[in-house]
Order: sequence, then C-alpha cells, then structure tokens
Amino acid sequence: MNDRGLRRLTKIIFAMLGRRPDAFGIVLEEGGWISIKELHQALMTEPGLPHITSKALRQFFLLYRPEKFECQEDRIRVKPEWQGPDLTIYRETIPPEVLYVTIRPKAHAYVIAHGLRPTGNKEWIVLSRDREIALRIGRRRDREPVMTEVLASKAYREGIVFRKAGDLLYLVDSLDPRWMNIPPPVHTRERGVRSGKVKADREKTPGIARPSEEIGGFVLRKTPAFYKQTTDRKGKRKRKVHNRGPEWKRERHPSHRA
Repeated sequence: MNDRGLRRLTKIIFAMLGRRPDAFGIVLEEGGWISIKELHQALMTEPGLPHITSKALRQFFLLYRPEKFECQEDRIRVKPEWQGPDLTIYRETIPPEVLYVTIRPKAHAYVIAHGLRPTGNKEWIVLSRDREIALRIGRRRDREPVMTEVLASKAYREGIVFRKAGDLLYLVDSLDPRWMNIPPPVHTRERGVRSGKVKADREKTPGIARPSEEIGGFVLRKTPAFYKQTTDRKGKRKRKVHNRGPEWKRERHPSHRA
C-alpha cells in the first residue's frame, strides 16, 4: 500500500474509532479500545475499501505507527485526547418503536426458542435503528444473516433497559423471543420439503434405480448376445452365465462371419 493509501486508511479508522463508531456498527470498550480482529471485520464490510488482511492491519499499527492511535497487544484505540466527547458513555434511553438485529442461520432455531444472549466476551447485544447497519454487523459473522425486527417499545415497557451508543446503535443485556419478529427458518424448511418429496417418490417406485451415469458407471449401447441371465421358478434373478460360442465371435469380429 502506497503513502496515499496509508493516509486514506488512517482517516477511515480515525472516523471509525474516534468520531462516529456507531455509523460503522462499532461499540467500543471502556476507554475506546477495540480488538484488531473486530476492527478488521468492520473494515471488510465497508464498501469501497481495498482488501487488507488482519495481519497486515496489525503491521500497519506496529510499523507505520500513526500518531493519533495507541496500540496495546491485540487492541487499538484513538488516543483519549483525540477522541470525541462521551464516546464510550452509554446512557439509558427510551428506544424507538422498532430496532433491528441479525442472527446467524446456525443459531436460528435456538433464538426462536430462547432469544438472544451476548456471546463470547461481549457484554451487550447490539441493535440498530438502521437496517443496513444491522446487516453490516451481521455479515461480520455470517455471509447471509437473518434480519429480525425488535419490538423495542414493547420490551422497554416490560422493563428491558436500553442504552444508547451514538445516534444509531442501542445496547441491551438480552432479548426474549416475544419481543422479536423472527422469520421462520426458510432454508431448513425447504430442504425438508425437498428431501421428503424425493423420499416419498422413491418409496412409490422402489424398483426404479438411478441411471448409471448418475453414479459414475457407464452404459452399454447394446447388450452382448453372450451375456444372459437365468431365473429360478419364481422369476427371480439367479446367476449370470457366459456363453462365448461362435455366435459371440461373429458379433465381436465381423470379419469372421460366414
């Protein structure tokens, strides 16, 4: 990356960590800290940015050493004197009617049954008043997250505490399923319908086997005359016999025909 690219990257990260982290779907830890891994995930979901690896981002801070940033092991922050006011003060607030959050498809059924809880070392569930920001947050963990509406006003009236993080993000300790409009697990249902239909079709036609070209075999254009099958009295297959007589030789070698 050239000097111009480095300066551009520095400005973007400064805006993310020092001015408007909520506009990038970021919630900073106390003191303005964030892990380099989480910062990298946020950068990769921003449109128009060149690809940069997590290792390269770590080297950027350790070697380039931009003056407005402070690095500590695997964490980074904008120095306190350069941070915006109240950057990591999350006060209780009255939420809007509806907020948005995404869930991973693997956790879809669990969330329907039990709701949302913070995972890993996270302290909060991050909600957004903007669908696009919620989608960016979700894509850091899964390429196709499930968008879910949160009935924030209803949850607030029932005693759930909401905290505001900037203009766009809200934080809660947990969410019960009754406060969310969770779409059904469509992909799982479709797979079940398809597999059930195929299974039913196979049960209806047990004597039909798959074409040999579907299972890696080959197809003979014509059954040789020497290959025959005998059957027992009940009409079942018994064994294969090979009759390699003169008739077979004539079919195999037309030049030998009488």
